[in-house]
Amino acid sequence: MNTVISADVNSSALKHNLSIVHEKAPKSRVMAIVKGDAYGHGAVNVAKFLESADSFGVARLGEALELRHGGIDAPIVILEGVLDVNELRLTAELNLDLVVHSKHQIELLNTHRFSGEVWVKVTTGMNRLGFPTSSLDEVLLKLKDRNVVGIMSHFASADSDKAFTDNQVEKFVSETKKLSLPLSIANSAGVLSFPDSHLDWVRPGIMLYGGSPYDRAIPELKSAMTLLAPVIAVNNIRASQSVGYGRTWMAYKDTRVAVLGVGYADGYPREISNGVAMLGGHRRNIVGRISMDMLCVELEESDSVSVGDTLELWGSLLRIEEVASRSNTIPYTLMCGVGNRVRRKYF
Repeated sequence: MNTVISADVNSSALKHNLSIVHEKAPKSRVMAIVKGDAYGHGAVNVAKFLESADSFGVARLGEALELRHGGIDAPIVILEGVLDVNELRLTAELNLDLVVHSKHQIELLNTHRFSGEVWVKVTTGMNRLGFPTSSLDEVLLKLKDRNVVGIMSHFASADSDKAFTDNQVEKFVSETKKLSLPLSIANSAGVLSFPDSHLDWVRPGIMLYGGSPYDRAIPELKSAMTLLAPVIAVNNIRASQSVGYGRTWMAYKDTRVAVLGVGYADGYPREISNGVAMLGGHRRNIVGRISMDMLCVELEESDSVSVGDTLELWGSLLRIEEVASRSNTIPYTLMCGVGNRVRRKYF
């Protein structure tokens, strides 16, 4: 009998999605983005499955430490860089690479020893992290004694604004072409839809996990995570009885309801509207409000369901993009929000 909520992670799907990256950008090297615990999939295991990537990108030093301690020897790039000398020392000790995006970080590198590889980040429209492209010559001069291996930027709206994205690519390339350094700007949306942005390195994230950067699924990508929850009770509900907090759902006839042991503490969105779960290959409606630890599913008369059976909440049968749309959010937040009560299983 299954009583565990599980996020089943399919290594073949991860490898397939990486192959799509190589297919779309055959001349580019790949920095696989595994920040946020590989978007909730488990960074160490995912990195092992994606061993053919050229490097891995994380947001913070702690994420890089986890990968190194987990046995990942491949190049790892800290996309937000480091903040102080202690972080810089750890970065050097563990042979990690840095992104430099601020004057503070330049001063840190120029006052302490660091022999690792350095990426310089410029802003071309995101206006979050990075130097103005107009100051790039000055930045590189200050870093002349460091091992600068590339220039990167970041898309602001590649999922929604083609004209602005095309302009970002043009600006980035035109203002860096005089430099003999590798360039990187393409995220998942760039890989999928903007071939001119592929350049020397691409940095796919969501697409590696089978998720879409758009508000629609990408059929050629395979869902890497299937979220499964166990049935912990099957109740007979009479017509006109309500289910759940606030009595937001009333049974219109005598019916059976399966109670699943999963809720918003596990990352299933409380905000979902007209949610569905998959019972085998059949869609069944989620009824009532999502609780912290439970949700309820209306059964059909013909359904044979017992305690310990599992239903799929997203994955290979129910795309996460649909769940995100019904919750007024994006697949990223669902993946990253899967809680630590959910057991990751790898196959």
